[in-house]
Amino acid sequence: MAHPDRNATYALILRLMEKPYAYDFFAAVRRIECAKHAPRRIGASLRLRDDPIRFAQEPSLAFAASTLHAYAPGKSGAADRMTVNFMGLFGPNGALPLHLTEYARDRERNSRDKTFVRFCDIFHHRMIALFYRAWAVNQPAVSFDRVADDPDSDRFGVYVASMIGLGERALLRRDAVPDIAKQHFAGRLALQTKPPGGLAALLADFFRMPCTIEEFVGHWIDIPVTDRLRMGRDETMGRLGSTAVIGSSIWDCTQRFRIRIGPLSFAQYSRLLPTGRSFARLVGWVRNYVGYEYLWDAKLVLKKEEVPAITLGGGAMLGWTSWLKTKPFGRDADDLVLRAPDEGDLG
Repeated sequence: MAHPDRNATYALILRLMEKPYAYDFFAAVRRIECAKHAPRRIGASLRLRDDPIRFAQEPSLAFAASTLHAYAPGKSGAADRMTVNFMGLFGPNGALPLHLTEYARDRERNSRDKTFVRFCDIFHHRMIALFYRAWAVNQPAVSFDRVADDPDSDRFGVYVASMIGLGERALLRRDAVPDIAKQHFAGRLALQTKPPGGLAALLADFFRMPCTIEEFVGHWIDIPVTDRLRMGRDETMGRLGSTAVIGSSIWDCTQRFRIRIGPLSFAQYSRLLPTGRSFARLVGWVRNYVGYEYLWDAKLVLKKEEVPAITLGGGAMLGWTSWLKTKPFGRDADDLVLRAPDEGDLG
């Protein structure tokens, strides 16, 4: 919660200054990293000025009860300083001999000389920053904190995306479906067999609308002119009961399915029209799930109480949002069927 007179970052810094011992090291650094919005993540910077905080160690021989010793905001544009107890060159577990810890503490307390301590903090900063980064890259939630600023930092997202063939950066943002949503539904997209119920559940969850799949929807398939029956031209194409087909088209019910979406409010219905912002996402989801192997269409069902009456200047679209309504509808309007765009359309 933010301070009454300042923003959330100020409130966090104020609490760290007052009670640093109340915070875990990893939790505190994570919150600072998200609040500061530095160019690079802590432990991954190429220049010192890119780091939002400086790490230091308190020279002490005591066994500290907490990981954080102090937090001090920077002055005149300098970075904030976080002093830790648990890691560094000083102390009982440090790499330096104990008498150097005593020397550093004596110079700092009795002579107000921090030269030696600040020199060691040069190494402390990089060492502690890398220690935090080693922890962060192995935490799925922490890796995702700033994925918008640094997509490469989300290593677990790359692992999940690789399961559905989207592990390379060149394959990202290739359609209207958000990449993070594809990762969320990676379990369904990675299946070798794609059951109809999986697509219905995926669409219902993503759009927050009722969805069902109607299988074996019949349609006419045009026969290419070169493959139509011609008497006396090709005996292999004119065998009765085998290869002979009379006419220019055949009826098929194995290659098309229909997505029934609804009942919908008028706002939801409008978003799913080809002019709405959700139609491209619907197409993208179906293509990601079943590819281009099957034909499909979408039937939009509008709630009967949401069916609008035609009014002059109302902006009704013929065939999509226009009904000759003289009295309230007795059933939901389910007469609109949208054909899927051809391959290459909508990205």
